[in-house]
Amino acid sequence: TFDSASGPPSLPFFPASPAQIGFTPENNLLVTIKANGAQDGDGSFPSNGSLNVYKLDKNGLTSAKDLTQTEVPNNSIPFSFAFDDEGQLLVAEAFGAAGVPNVEAGGSVSLYNDLDSFIPTIKSEVTTTEVTTCWVRYNPKKTCAFTTNNGGGSISSMKVRDGKLHLVEDVAAQLDTPIDFDFSSDYEFLYALSTGHLLSDNLALRQPAIFVYKVSSDCGLEKIQEITEGIPTEADRELNSLGVVNGVVGLAIF
Repeated sequence: TFDSASGPPSLPFFPASPAQIGFTPENNLLVTIKANGAQDGDGSFPSNGSLNVYKLDKNGLTSAKDLTQTEVPNNSIPFSFAFDDEGQLLVAEAFGAAGVPNVEAGGSVSLYNDLDSFIPTIKSEVTTTEVTTCWVRYNPKKTCAFTTNNGGGSISSMKVRDGKLHLVEDVAAQLDTPIDFDFSSDYEFLYALSTGHLLSDNLALRQPAIFVYKVSSDCGLEKIQEITEGIPTEADRELNSLGVVNGVVGLAIF
């Protein structure tokens, strides 16, 4: 809340904001991820993000005493998560892959298990050459994980095999500044939302679109359609001083 004299509060600072919340497949744990750092002048993030796991009681309630908090390594910024068939947690980390804590570093995906233990552990980790790895989804039919890399303008693909992550392609598909994505109900198709603007000096605006890909068993992506109908056009959008385009921000498949 705020009063009219002081004005609205400042916007949440991305590297220090909670990113996602959700239940484990067994619905016995509540998981959140959060970045804890403030960016230094050299582009680094001095404080690691955290993985926070709350145990739920028989009434589905939790409290701070039921919290297990685990520091995310590599000074990275955890942005989103998904679960695989075994209930293992895949966490997409936007910056700081391979221990290089700056925004020029590639993104990464870490796979955690033992979430209900005192200390959840990283079972495997995959790093990519792509920048700002933000959204991660798991395809149980293909046993593949995908990430959209907002700054890299790409989608990366990984295979989950023997309970571990294996990188398939750094760039399985290319599209302008992708954000949210999801699969069709039969997991045969991937729908990725492109905001249509470029992260460049002039932030040139382009038409937002939904890119549709056929998903192969080896985690490959074949583009079959680009949808622009019904999505706000370039003329309908406004670029604010932070370089954020007002308009499309997410999608859901139903």
